[in-house]
Amino acid sequence: MDANTLIFGTIAVLSLAVFFYLGRFRASAKQRERHDRIDWRARRFSLWKVFLYALVLVGGIVLITQFI
Repeated sequence: MDANTLIFGTIAVLSLAVFFYLGRFRASAKQRERHDRIDWRARRFSLWKVFLYALVLVGGIVLITQFI
């Protein structure tokens, strides 16, 4: 085990510890009960459109890399 593994392993463990420690605290009522909350049940994009956008994006990247 080299120093790189120890350093980044320690950073990962510390990050998880901080994440789980801070995850215990709940947001205040002012933050939770807002009148302008996002309605997560409403779908703004269909999965089909997201797939097509991703396909066009990947195709564009492939074409750009072919001509560079």
